[in-house]
Amino acid sequence: MAFLGLLACWLSTSLAVAAAHQGHVPEVYLMMPLTLVNSSGQIEDPEHLEKIFDGIQAVGADGFMVDVWWGITEPTPMNYTFEAYKELVKEAKVRNLKVQMVGSFHQCGGNIGDACYIPLPEFVREKSDIWYKDAQGGETQEYISLFADDVPVDGRTPLQMYSDWFAAFSEAFAQDLGDPIVEVMVGLGPCGEMRYPSYPLDRWSFPGIGEFQCHDKHALESLRLAAESAGCDGCETPPAAGTYNDQPQDTEFFTTGYSSPSGRFFLDWYSGALKAHGANILKHAGEALGPKVKLSAKISGLHWWHNSSSHAAELTAGYYNTNDRNAYLEIAEMLLDSGAEVLDFTCLEMRDTEQPPAAASSPEELVAQVIQASKDAGIAFAGENALQRYDQRAYEQMLSYKDDLHSLTYLRITDTLLTPRETGRFRQFVSAMKAPAGEVHELSFLDKGRQLRGAPMEPIEEHEEPMEGLAFRREHVPHISGAFKSTGVRLWLLPLILRFLGAGSSSATRSAIL
Repeated sequence: MAFLGLLACWLSTSLAVAAAHQGHVPEVYLMMPLTLVNSSGQIEDPEHLEKIFDGIQAVGADGFMVDVWWGITEPTPMNYTFEAYKELVKEAKVRNLKVQMVGSFHQCGGNIGDACYIPLPEFVREKSDIWYKDAQGGETQEYISLFADDVPVDGRTPLQMYSDWFAAFSEAFAQDLGDPIVEVMVGLGPCGEMRYPSYPLDRWSFPGIGEFQCHDKHALESLRLAAESAGCDGCETPPAAGTYNDQPQDTEFFTTGYSSPSGRFFLDWYSGALKAHGANILKHAGEALGPKVKLSAKISGLHWWHNSSSHAAELTAGYYNTNDRNAYLEIAEMLLDSGAEVLDFTCLEMRDTEQPPAAASSPEELVAQVIQASKDAGIAFAGENALQRYDQRAYEQMLSYKDDLHSLTYLRITDTLLTPRETGRFRQFVSAMKAPAGEVHELSFLDKGRQLRGAPMEPIEEHEEPMEGLAFRREHVPHISGAFKSTGVRLWLLPLILRFLGAGSSSATRSAIL
């Protein structure tokens, strides 16, 4: 009977948590075009911007996300210009839209989906020895090397530059923090994601493993000191780990070396440096912005090789997700400890069945891992699509995470999305995402799998006939199933639970379960 009592108590708690979670409705945002503000710090096309705002309202979204580019807003040291972004915020107020702003300390250009070139400030670009380098000496100026965070550059370290920028941002938008600016995403690496630039498009192609980015002089010195402190003989230099387009089985490191003592030491140092970098910048941002606005950080959805033992693509990016390590739980805990309230994750639109088998890819399993890590850490989970897609299959996949989402930000507003056909479809998607728990909204597109070219996945088959709507429904399962999934309870346990509770449970309890 004691067991039955504990089981009943556990079930009651699970149902209460599930019910509360099911009552949550995610907010939906649209990403603004990358080139909304030009290099002169002005709105590129004011007339087109009006159409964009009209489109955001037409689909029923809560607001928009916009990159606030370091390379535009600080043209010379300590000289800041946010006027164009103030215009956006002013219009958001008029239209009662919420704003997510991104402190974008990275270069635009050189990554998937980049259709522009916005470099870092010139006073930074002209410096040497502050950039990431790969094993061949290849350098990237997408983002300043985290190993140079404390290296003086004309009297200020990069960390001081980021801190100064946030202070200026906070002053410029002092009256707008909290309303309409509800969130500031802190850029922590390439594409604004907390990672190393391990797969630059000019050197990498899917599904290559990428390369470790720790061969600049500051990184090598950091590794040497760490190895010396740990007494790890032979750990003073990065391991030979193949090249960008190798596969794990092509390399010794990603077959056996990653689990050796020296491999574990290296991966711990490499991932630890990334987490320390993220923590430092987040703390500076929090001190400048205060409590009125939520801080968030973006983690990249590196789904290829996720189903291999080494998780090679994740490792080269700085996510130590092997050797019994849960990279995403460690990251989520760091974010929360550093003042962030939201963990943002990519690739929510992807399905395992869309990926080439040879890439050992599992975006769905990866997203599930990050969702669970966020729950365990106690940080809100937000998501976005990694690739520009307009098809029903992608929308349905994003809807399948509805119960777990704090918010969803769709990449991205385009002329295509603003056409009547796509606006109508996206309005269906937003309505389904924002529908009350238990209410099913069907998506009824004619083509299920259209997507843009260049996506790192196999083409999706085209369908001419209408496809069955799957909006946040598990096949032939009552709506409570989503809540059970979100609390870690598997549906196959229900018969066993009911059997144990049996006659001892009230009809009301059984009805609540079913």
